[in-house]
Amino acid sequence: MEEKRIFKVTKSKTVHIVTIVVWIIITVLCLFILWQGIKHPIGLLIVVPILAIVISVLVYYYRQSPQYIELTDDALVLHCMTGHKVFRYEEIVEVGKWQGNPSRLLRQWGSGGFGGYIGWFSGGGLGSHFEYVGQYQDAFYLKMCKGKPYMLSCEDPERVVRYIKCIIDRNGIWKENM
Repeated sequence: MEEKRIFKVTKSKTVHIVTIVVWIIITVLCLFILWQGIKHPIGLLIVVPILAIVISVLVYYYRQSPQYIELTDDALVLHCMTGHKVFRYEEIVEVGKWQGNPSRLLRQWGSGGFGGYIGWFSGGGLGSHFEYVGQYQDAFYLKMCKGKPYMLSCEDPERVVRYIKCIIDRNGIWKENM
């Protein structure tokens, strides 16, 4: 029987609510601005570029929203709405289930719930790190040899962590931190 190698990124209730509410607010705001623009067209010259920038940023983060993780023979591949990010096993120096508290994380730059928790965060025992997280209870971390830590999440994170540790052990790369 072949081992499961694709793991869905589940999103927390908070992520779903924040994503829906933000889309509703932006839609209502756009309609209101267009309606006001009929009365005061000069105001559109100021508001429309600002709104376009806000919408562009939201679309960017929505497109970066993590969907699933695939464990290939040589890398963990994070598939997002558009595109993917590859984490080669030979570049991973430490992997583990994240045991931190989300309330201890500070968002430096990124999405704090819209489409997921995506961007630069600090704290949580990892220092400054990049996140692609759907829900924190499923989170695990990767520390890369170039010093960049990442936090990812998916269903059954313990299995993913065991798999990566096994691959790294077999290749003689894994060094357990004591």
